[in-house]
Amino acid sequence: MSSPSRFVIGIDLGTTYSAAAFALLSDPKNVEVVKKWPTSGQLVGAKVPTEIAYAEDKSITWGYDINPRSRKIKWFKLGLETTEDVLTMPQGMDVIGVARDYLRELYTHIMINISRQYTSAILKDAQYNFVLTVPAIWSDMAKKRTELAAHSAGLGNSANSTLDLLSEPESAAVYTLRTVENFISRLQPNDKMVVCDAGGGTVDLIAYEIKQLSPVLRLEECTTGTGDFCGGSFIDREFEKLFQQRVGFLYESISIVHRQQILKSFEMSKMAFRDDPGQAKFYIHVPTTANMPEAGIHDHQFELTRGEMRRLFDPIIDKVVNLIQEQVSMASAGTNRIRAILLVGGFGESDYLYLRIRAWASAFGIEVLQPNDASTAVVQGAVLKGLEARGGKTIQVIRRARRSYGLATKAVFVEGQHLEVDAEYDPNTGMKIANNQIRWFISANQPVDDEAEFRFQFRRTFSRPTVWEDSLVSSTSPNPQTRMGSDIQKHCVIRSDLRHLPKSEFIKERKGLRSYYVADYELIASLRNNNLNLALQYRGKRYGVADVLFETAA
Repeated sequence: MSSPSRFVIGIDLGTTYSAAAFALLSDPKNVEVVKKWPTSGQLVGAKVPTEIAYAEDKSITWGYDINPRSRKIKWFKLGLETTEDVLTMPQGMDVIGVARDYLRELYTHIMINISRQYTSAILKDAQYNFVLTVPAIWSDMAKKRTELAAHSAGLGNSANSTLDLLSEPESAAVYTLRTVENFISRLQPNDKMVVCDAGGGTVDLIAYEIKQLSPVLRLEECTTGTGDFCGGSFIDREFEKLFQQRVGFLYESISIVHRQQILKSFEMSKMAFRDDPGQAKFYIHVPTTANMPEAGIHDHQFELTRGEMRRLFDPIIDKVVNLIQEQVSMASAGTNRIRAILLVGGFGESDYLYLRIRAWASAFGIEVLQPNDASTAVVQGAVLKGLEARGGKTIQVIRRARRSYGLATKAVFVEGQHLEVDAEYDPNTGMKIANNQIRWFISANQPVDDEAEFRFQFRRTFSRPTVWEDSLVSSTSPNPQTRMGSDIQKHCVIRSDLRHLPKSEFIKERKGLRSYYVADYELIASLRNNNLNLALQYRGKRYGVADVLFETAA
C-alpha cells in the first residue's frame, strides 16, 4: 500500500499583497505559484491584494474580487504586531478575526487550485504542510497572534496538516541560493550577504554568512533582523498627496472608485520608473477630468516630470538604503566582507530601487542581485524550506536570538547572596526561599540551532492540583542580571495543566499533621525557525503547555 501524498504549501501574507505556492514532496522541482485569483474584472498577477470586505449580511469578498465601491479593510497585517487598536475593524471583530477570515479565503482558493491539478488518487488521504512567512523583526506575540489566526482559518489544525512559521528574508535567501545558478557558482564559504525583502508596507532585512554550500547548505545569521515602514505603498501615499495638492478642492468630488483607478495608473508608472533621461514625463490617467492645465491635466492625463517622480521616490528609498547600510555595517564587524545584497519582494522589483542600491553598494564592491521573480521569491522559498524539512535536510540555518530569554524562579535563600526583600517562606515545607530570581537559557544575539532544546528542572509543592503558572521573562541585553529589574520584561505566562493526572502520579509528603504533594518537572524551550516553543515534561512524558499568555509585545 502506497504512502499518502504530501504537499507543501507556502503562504506569504504581505502587508499590501499576498502570494501562495505549492509542490508535491515527490516532485520538489515543480513549485507551482498560484496566479489565478477570483476577480470582479480587474487584471490579476502572481500576487493578490491583502484586502477584505464585509457586506451587511457578513458575506466576504477579498483580493481582486472586491467591488470597487465596497469598503475595504487593508493593512490589517500590521495590527497583528500590536495589541493597540491602530486600525478600524468591523463592529464586533478584532484584527485576528480579520486575518483569520482573509487566510481562510486564501486557504480555500489554494485547495481549489490543488484539487484542479491533481487526481483524486493523489489527493486521497493527502498530508499538507503549510509554511507561513512572517517578518524577521516580528515579536513572539505577533507570531503567536499570526499562528492563532492561521489555525482558526484551517491551516495546520487537523490530523493531516501542520503549520510552520518562517522569516521572510530567510525564505528569500533559501530560494535564491537554491535556484539562481549564476549567483551560486560565484559564492564561497564564509561569504556574507544581506537579504532585503522590500514589500508594499515594510522593508525587512537580515544578513547571513555562508558556512557551507554542499552537500548541505549551511547559513548562519550574522545580524539580527531590522526593518521599517518604508515599502512601495508609501510612494503611492506621496503621489496621492501631490495629486490632491494639484487639483485642490476638486479632489473631494472624485469618487473612491476613480481615486483607485488613478492610483492603479500611477502604480504602472511607478514600476516603470528608472530615472532614465529618456523618461522625461509620465502620464497618469484621470477618468474624471479631461483638462485642468493649472494642475497638469491634459486629455485625461495627469503629467509628472522625471524630477517629480524622483522626489516621490527618494525619501522612501533613502530609508531603504540606510537600513541596508546599517545591516552591512553590523555584518562587516568580522573579517569577511559582504559579498552581495539580495533584493526581493514586490517593491524589490522596482528598477529605480535597484539602481539606487547598486549605486551605493558599488562603492564597497558589493554586488546587488535582483531575481526575475523577486516578488514571489519569499513564497517559493517557503515551499523549498518545507520540502527539505520533510524530504531530507539539505538546508541548515543557524539563527540569532532576538532577545535573552529566562524563567522566573524561586531559589533556596542564601544569606549574603539574596536580598531580604525577596525572602518568603514555602507554605508547605516552611523553607525560606528567594523570589524574583531568573535562570537565563538564551542570550540575545546567541546563535541557536533548530534542534537545540533548553531544559530546566523545577520542583513544585501543592496541597491540591491546580493549573501551574510559570513566568518567562526577556531582555534586549545579552548579559542581563539574574534578578528582576527595570531592564527585564515579563514576556509571557506559561500555563500547564496536569489536573487530569491522578494524585498517585505525584509524590506525597508530610510536615507535621499536614500532607502535601511534590512534583519534579521540566520546562523545555526551543527556538525552531526563531519561533519560541514551550513544553512541559513530567515523569518522562511531554505535555504541550495549556496556554501562553503574552504580557508584552516584545
